[in-house]
Amino acid sequence: MVYNAALLILYPLLRFISLFQKRLKENFILRKEPLDFTKAHGKKHFWFHAASAGEFEQARAVAVELKKLYKDAFLSFSYFSDSALRAKKNDSVPDILFALPFDFSWTMRRLVRSMQPTALFIAKYDAWPNQVRAAKDAKIPIYLISATLPKKSLRYRWPWRFFLAQTYRAMQRIFAVNADHAARLELISPENVLVSGDTRFDAIALRLKEKNREEQLIKRIQRNAQKKVILVAGSTYTASEKMLIDFLRTAQESAQRKFFMIIAPHHIEAARLAGLETLCSASGVSAKRASAYQGESVDVLIVDSLGVLPHLYPLARAAFVGGGFEGSIHSVIEPAVAGVPILTGPAIQNSPEACELASQGLVGVIPVSDAAAFEKVLAETLARRTKLSSALRTYFNQRLGVSRQIVHTVVDDLFPKKKVIHSRHI
Repeated sequence: MVYNAALLILYPLLRFISLFQKRLKENFILRKEPLDFTKAHGKKHFWFHAASAGEFEQARAVAVELKKLYKDAFLSFSYFSDSALRAKKNDSVPDILFALPFDFSWTMRRLVRSMQPTALFIAKYDAWPNQVRAAKDAKIPIYLISATLPKKSLRYRWPWRFFLAQTYRAMQRIFAVNADHAARLELISPENVLVSGDTRFDAIALRLKEKNREEQLIKRIQRNAQKKVILVAGSTYTASEKMLIDFLRTAQESAQRKFFMIIAPHHIEAARLAGLETLCSASGVSAKRASAYQGESVDVLIVDSLGVLPHLYPLARAAFVGGGFEGSIHSVIEPAVAGVPILTGPAIQNSPEACELASQGLVGVIPVSDAAAFEKVLAETLARRTKLSSALRTYFNQRLGVSRQIVHTVVDDLFPKKKVIHSRHI
């Protein structure tokens, strides 16, 4: 098999590179840690796999619904990227959280024998051929949840769909986020695709209901920004940060409105945070990191930890979502949940939600990364804020409950009490 031959070539190359690349080395070390699944024996054991932290949340929403039905169930979560471990290592839902081993056929067979899961759930797209084959050979049902296949993807085009067909057709069901993605997924696997919706809406609703560790930070922001317009910018990059700071500097000089801006860089790394602080200082804009913020009067609050952003969006009069100038917008669901009008750059085609909202006039698209362009779209957005906010909340509420629907379908598959006829939509 071409894939397995490629793995045999790629693995030693990556090991060599890891000698010089710290993060890659750490990922290899994570995959050496011993795994113990003895506590799962005798229980319903559900295995969830996610590429990274965002996909983890999509899987987590389904896991929570399963736990409601089977309180003694054992929940195993595997991940590909170590960002999931950094963000979710203290999460209370997984009974075990581990790095998925390299996708060698013998490694996956050994892992499946050790785990003996009741079912395997894969979030969004991160289905590894030998992982899926090992589960299928062990007669373990496999489910792809919140499945996506963007229009620009090569996966459904020839010859890639030929190579992926065996993996996707081995799955019990593929739960697609919408009909467009389902149609493309059916080009690879025509018999097992259902339109379910995206579990991210449930995931965010769950997080917002849980105990908020950011209560003190929120109170400090509210005290500082009582008479200011709060803008929250999430998953930002350098170009958009320059646009935002330029706008803020210009707005301060005009003195028509006072703004307080919260910026959460996409990559929360020391160099990125220091670079943003330098940009603020050079522009005459005062800034403080959230971890050190005690309610001082500043212009910019820099978010320097993970998991904070969803709790800050509700404070905003408008939100900027990054990635739209870099070719791939990040999630617009968090601000939509809060009913906060959304602005972004033009590259939104990777996000079904962003495209849908934009088609309804619910996203302000900034054509170029420029302070004047941002100011124009922001003014238009704030003028329509009440209507936009109401429409966004409606959009969000209509999409809740996907995780519960998926679980009901899965339970019918795994533990049938009577024959159930499923339609293409659930």
